[in-house]
Amino acid sequence: MPYIFDFLKTMSLSAITPRLQFSAFALAIALLTPGLAVADECEEVIKMDGLLTKAKQACPFGYYAFRFQQQSQVCGEKKGQPKWKELFGKGASTFDGLSSKMGKDALCNKLLADFPMTVKR
Repeated sequence: MPYIFDFLKTMSLSAITPRLQFSAFALAIALLTPGLAVADECEEVIKMDGLLTKAKQACPFGYYAFRFQQQSQVCGEKKGQPKWKELFGKGASTFDGLSSKMGKDALCNKLLADFPMTVKR
């Protein structure tokens, strides 16, 4: 990764706007610490997979994006099977809780609207 530092050194940060300076700094941090964001996102991905898998069973969805299931599996390998099962179960329970509050049909329609590229009829 030394080339990233070389690139940042060659940039004349005084010649660009503060907003662009911040963006360049944020990009450099993201490139240097990729595992940090991924570790935090994994729990949410697994829970969403649990919720959407339960939704696919309960709602009239004919499609659930495979890429989401793959991300959940990769995260499960990082977190371990017991933690994956726990988080997946929490996601499924979230579907049950929201379904009882909103009604199953309303929740299914909301998921279709909120995740149009992930679930479809």
